[in-house]
Amino acid sequence: MKEKAIVSTATLLTSLLAYWYAREMQKDTNAYIILGGFVGSLIGETIVETRNKNGNNS
Repeated sequence: MKEKAIVSTATLLTSLLAYWYAREMQKDTNAYIILGGFVGSLIGETIVETRNKNGNNS
């Protein structure tokens, strides 16, 4: 996978997870989605950096 795809996928998944959590807890969804997206981008960047260090660039 390309770097952009990894980061985008992680961001999307954590945003959706945060949205679901906010809906279940009856909280404001906007703040949770923003926070989830930020955390997801950090996770995605970490995955990309780890793959690049290990030489798995395919």
